[in-house]
Amino acid sequence: MPRLEFYFDVVCPYAMLASTRVEALAKRTGHELELRPVLLGGIYRLVNNPDHPSAAWAQNKQLMTYRDLHRQAELHDVPLRFPEQHPRRTVEAMRLLTLLDQPTMAALMHALYRAYWIDNRDISEREVLAEIAREHDVDPALMDDSRASEKLRENTAEAVEHGAFGVPTFTLGELLWWGVDRMHFLEADLGGQPQAYRPQPSTPARLEVFHDFSSPFSYLGSTQIQAIAREHGAELHWRPMLLGALFRSIGTPMLPMLEMNEHRRNWGAADLERWAREWGVPFRFTSHFPINTVLALRCANIDSRLTPAFYQAVWADNRNLSDEAVLREVISEQGLDADEIIEQALAQSNKDTIRANTERAEALGACGAPTFVVNGRYVFWGQDRLEMVRRALDGWEPAIDRELAAAK
Repeated sequence: MPRLEFYFDVVCPYAMLASTRVEALAKRTGHELELRPVLLGGIYRLVNNPDHPSAAWAQNKQLMTYRDLHRQAELHDVPLRFPEQHPRRTVEAMRLLTLLDQPTMAALMHALYRAYWIDNRDISEREVLAEIAREHDVDPALMDDSRASEKLRENTAEAVEHGAFGVPTFTLGELLWWGVDRMHFLEADLGGQPQAYRPQPSTPARLEVFHDFSSPFSYLGSTQIQAIAREHGAELHWRPMLLGALFRSIGTPMLPMLEMNEHRRNWGAADLERWAREWGVPFRFTSHFPINTVLALRCANIDSRLTPAFYQAVWADNRNLSDEAVLREVISEQGLDADEIIEQALAQSNKDTIRANTERAEALGACGAPTFVVNGRYVFWGQDRLEMVRRALDGWEPAIDRELAAAK
């Protein structure tokens, strides 16, 4: 039976969410599951990441990620209580797991995740760990076993050799998947059939898309969002914004992909290709990156019919939209008067609209593009959150959004 490996550390809430689903997924697809405890901090050090990457994130990104984590937990019926103190030390907890047989390891893994992420017990305390270990007939002395320490280091190094840069990571031979939000890809690749969301009867909704042609993720989202709006009877509004201005304002690097470690960049490039294949759309990372999209955004704000055409030009046809001559060609190809469009685009009122879109996106909590806003209330970041957008268009009200709104 093919062996699917699951690399995890109980310090990671996303790995906790994955742990609640991976066993059933392996069983459905006919794969033997092998749990592989690792040290997330050790992975970070091996790939030259800071020990706590999120500490350097912009506040908007921290809050967006916090919402997203709870939304994912809600969609998969997983209880989640974020502890007041996080991250906690998990080295001893992971040592407890490392030398166990797989059934015992699975039981203890779930118990440790529950302790950390549901009951909010301090599993950095040895007394707490010893109590949990004894409940599962595990010797607490494993916390100090040199063999466990060595095996944990081996697992961590092995994960990085596979190409891992975080958890949860899944591997099968030379193949690698990262993230609880990519488990549908994992299941499909293993021969399974991930359950797709089916639209529900819904009341009329309003869908805004804050975007910039400089983003390949925005391009991918643009290939789907019009059909989603039609499918749900939603009123679609394109909101061109200056992604660079947003990044400067919230304190994000201007070219985030270039700040990533090599493993993360490699995975990101492959992930873009995967989404394009999933949706059956052409995609080629432009050779003109980074591109100046200011004029293109202003033109698209004059006539939104230009939006798909501009995205196609950059991310499918590899045309240089920074070049005004190319921009004019694309406008003309749509049967529009390029001189007239550009004249209107350069009007101060139009420039002000783009600036206002950018400021509103930031005020809504945006930290990148594409950002989708449903009914002016629910904000989702990334083309990989379109299922959440669909659910919100059908009336889903995430509990975390209600809680945060009530706390204001």
